[in-house]
Amino acid sequence: MRARAVAIILNDSAEVLLMLRRKQGRAYATLPGGGIEPGETPAQACIREVLEEVNLTVTVGPELLVLENIGNLEHYFRAQVQSGEMRLGDGPEAIRSSDENWYSPQWVPLTDLESVNLVPERARELVREVAHGPLTPTPLPTGEGLTES
Repeated sequence: MRARAVAIILNDSAEVLLMLRRKQGRAYATLPGGGIEPGETPAQACIREVLEEVNLTVTVGPELLVLENIGNLEHYFRAQVQSGEMRLGDGPEAIRSSDENWYSPQWVPLTDLESVNLVPERARELVREVAHGPLTPTPLPTGEGLTES
């Protein structure tokens, strides 16, 4: 099972940062994040992945959720932007980006969240929970909300 770290980043304009994707003819969105490298904690991976993907330096809070999703064990964190200009970062996404497989980071209004094909579905629920006030980290069951990647 592959381990991933994922960031939930909200701004003062009631928007969430999503990575809009088109891959193999499918359009969908994910929260910024990626694989945990050997020797990294999930929190360290979350910080690195956000910088690589969207060019932002962030701090992360306590882990909010661990979710099993299509062979990945995903660690979700609430993150706060410290610096940087949001754009596609210089990491693997920029290298792999093509007409058939593209990445586009976007601030999406929370009011538009329902119209976005955000995967996994549990991520949408978690964004809503984070947006509506402080979320106390609690152990939540894994294995829920398995979706396509």
